[in-house]
Amino acid sequence: MKVGYKKLGWVFGAVVALALLPVRADAQFIRYSPIFWSFEGSAGVSLPLGDLGDTAESGTAFTLAASYFLNPRFALRAEGGLDLLGTSGTVDPDLQLWHFTGGFEYHITDPTTNTMFAFNLGAGGANFDTSIFTADDGSIGAFQNTYFQAKGGLQLGYNFSRHAATGTPVATIFIKGDLHLMFADETESARYASLGGNTSGFGTVYAVPITAGVRINIP
Repeated sequence: MKVGYKKLGWVFGAVVALALLPVRADAQFIRYSPIFWSFEGSAGVSLPLGDLGDTAESGTAFTLAASYFLNPRFALRAEGGLDLLGTSGTVDPDLQLWHFTGGFEYHITDPTTNTMFAFNLGAGGANFDTSIFTADDGSIGAFQNTYFQAKGGLQLGYNFSRHAATGTPVATIFIKGDLHLMFADETESARYASLGGNTSGFGTVYAVPITAGVRINIP
């Protein structure tokens, strides 16, 4: 499968853009939160749902994210993800489903304790990119379009390392589940949807990546 390295650059670009926010002086920041930045990466499985699930098969999921804390429990968040999915039926084009979102995260538990329990909400774009395929009617095409998406997620983690000087958690292992709500176009997706037996394209579809990974906190 040919991975779109240009799109992967967009993921890193979003993380870098967040990193360019004005940096507060250390003395001022301590009054707000003992954690300044968090960076994370995870991998797992992605489950396509709705009409998308009739055509696409589950596959591998990867995510990268960066968070900028405004207070001890609330942070701005930029996230990028890639789902590598197959296709059901006799024709099996690869589907790369890219997610790019910005939003916020809120920690239900105090992030300085041993347990991390947080949720995040965001919005952005979802890019569908299939390899070229031949549909049942003999036509040749690909599904390569970007649509608006909203997403929400939950994270549960355990802090297993702490900063020696401050006691602030530095490393966290976690599992998380996300729900991506994507607003596709029925006309543009019709040829790809036909591979799964759908007589029309799909509009609103869903993907649920379930991943595990590591989060690095910078005090």
